[in-house]
Amino acid sequence: MRMSWNWLEGVVFTASCVLVALVLGYLAVEAWTTGHGPPDLTVQVGTPVHGGGEWRVPITVTNHGDTAAEEVHVRVSPRGGRTPREETEFVLAYVPRHSKREGWVSFREAPSPEGVEARAMGFATP
Repeated sequence: MRMSWNWLEGVVFTASCVLVALVLGYLAVEAWTTGHGPPDLTVQVGTPVHGGGEWRVPITVTNHGDTAAEEVHVRVSPRGGRTPREETEFVLAYVPRHSKREGWVSFREAPSPEGVEARAMGFATP
């Protein structure tokens, strides 16, 4: 028994086969070229902004690694002086590989003229 297709069915079938082949090819290349290295986190500090009776500082965490990081703990403190008078932390739930996440921290006092420093204290891998 032979089935005859009309031209629309043929176009839809061919387009579907091409799309499935492209997706499978993309996934194969992505799996082949993706490394298995640990998360590589860098933390950047933005310019402090005064508002609402406190100073807010934007923080950007970038993951250059090949795997995601979970529960990234970031500690932020003003530079200068031996013991920072004020220190704050925040947690990013998830930082995917090769991506950025942003957060804000606040201080009661104006940050020192030397600025603010931040670093990732720890993370977990999924």
